[in-house]
Amino acid sequence: MRLVSSVCVVAALTLGLNACKNGNSDIGSSSGSSMKTDYEGGNKVVRIAENSAPISIFPHKLTQSTEGLISGQIFEGLVKVDPKTLKVVPGLAESWDIQPNGKTITFHLRKGVRFHRSAALDYKEVELTAQDVKFTFELLCTASNDNLHFATICKDRIVGANECYENSKKGEKIDLKGLKIIDDHNFSIELLNSPAIFLDILGGPFAGILSKEAYAVDKTKTIVGAGPFILDTKRTTPQQYVLYKNIDYYGKDKKGNSLPYLDSVIVDITGSSEIAWNGFRAGKYDFISSIPANQLKQIVEENIKDFSGKDPKYVLERNAEMITQYYLFNIHKKPFDNIKVRQAINYGIDRDKLIERVLFGQAYGPASNGIVPPTFDFYKSGTIEGYTFDLAKAKKLLAEAGYPDGKGFPEIKLIVNSGNMRNNTVAGEIQKQLMMNLNVNLTFESLPNDTKFILQTSGQGDIFRDGWVADYPSPESFLSIFYGEPVENDTAHISYPNTMRFVNKEYDKYYEMGRDALNRDTASVYFLKAEKILVREAPLMALWYESNYRLITSHLINFHVNPLRHFDFSEVDVKDKEAEKK
Repeated sequence: MRLVSSVCVVAALTLGLNACKNGNSDIGSSSGSSMKTDYEGGNKVVRIAENSAPISIFPHKLTQSTEGLISGQIFEGLVKVDPKTLKVVPGLAESWDIQPNGKTITFHLRKGVRFHRSAALDYKEVELTAQDVKFTFELLCTASNDNLHFATICKDRIVGANECYENSKKGEKIDLKGLKIIDDHNFSIELLNSPAIFLDILGGPFAGILSKEAYAVDKTKTIVGAGPFILDTKRTTPQQYVLYKNIDYYGKDKKGNSLPYLDSVIVDITGSSEIAWNGFRAGKYDFISSIPANQLKQIVEENIKDFSGKDPKYVLERNAEMITQYYLFNIHKKPFDNIKVRQAINYGIDRDKLIERVLFGQAYGPASNGIVPPTFDFYKSGTIEGYTFDLAKAKKLLAEAGYPDGKGFPEIKLIVNSGNMRNNTVAGEIQKQLMMNLNVNLTFESLPNDTKFILQTSGQGDIFRDGWVADYPSPESFLSIFYGEPVENDTAHISYPNTMRFVNKEYDKYYEMGRDALNRDTASVYFLKAEKILVREAPLMALWYESNYRLITSHLINFHVNPLRHFDFSEVDVKDKEAEKK
């Protein structure tokens, strides 16, 4: 079934909540601008609340949506994703040509685009050139624990990328053969597969173009981009990220006015949806990304006057998102090295009860058809027979694995990330169900994102809570999480996004065939084959497909929430509050 983003009139929710169903921050310091900024008075300021604290906002180290939100305003890529349509539009490249063979793209950079004036650049004006682009892509092709997106962008996509990566491991000079500079503002990239999906990928925040000169000073603490906003390092803390207008930004609106309209964007890390809601109600925030599920109906009913009428104060929006929530099994450690144990746990969980009792219906539905959410009308995920609650089958598999009625099954530990109470309440329900249904004893611990990430990527644990937001609008983004070819056995090297180091040659074969297909329909056939293998092997327990309620103040203009959780504040504006009162 095709899912379409929808906006709900909140008053309808008082009649029934299903009415609309459809750590430490690596932020750098030396690159901050010394230019005077003022966030008070009549300035245009948008303030939003997020739950999860970023680990890094350097493009190549991004691992979570809050990081992408912030980094995506500072750095810009060759192309952008229109937040309303999710179509690829020009970014730093004003245009591009795809050669008749479909494998070579020639990009034409905008002239006069300048990087942020910063300490790393001695506050001078530095124009972006094709050399910065080549440097960025070659850095993406360099083996490092600070580079988590080689496989996302370059591996098996750009000619010569794999060779570059292997050479970098030997300390050899890197020259990306597939990227050829024509002159300062023109270059070409030769591809191994579809140019369409490559352009979609380039729209992600991890593909932001770096200043070669700034990187030489600050390395992965570089916060010098060419995006619409600049990070204010003096005001930014691990709990609050302050961005201010880049007055040198190239963007213009249709009338020729300079972008961005906003003077600043402030992102507060609140730690919980309850704190975010209280701040929103007090007028502190213009947008919050989630509402406490158990309080949704009460919030609407108690504040109905703010949602209804000709000019409502707030807008409630619900989207079917390109997001799946799941748990990962450490398949290299007992008891989860046994496929029957993984399958038994999957059958032993009642996901419908979880959504009803814990999420209060705030989900699109149980993840009973694998990891790819049903948000792609061209991808027949309904043909995948996933896991539904079947206690008899769960007990049978557990007995076959050597644990009849759970006897002898070791105590297992689940690690969830702190900063979101929902993670704990979900873990508590899973804990209860496993004990009641399978006599399996589960404990859980809540840890900061950076600590959890280290344990997860180094294989130190039994089960990990996780979730995936599509990096680009394709099933490939979800299936790439389990692609095994890039995986190394050495746990000293971070494995991302395949943090559990799942390797299955048959899965990899079909994933590669889908990735390398030249059209979407052919790719989908192979991706479906790969996902069916993934479901059978069960390295994860898919729980539910996401669908959150979000609150937006009605004075925001041209602000769009989409299934990718992709944000672009370059054209967002706010209504004149004083004019509204008159």
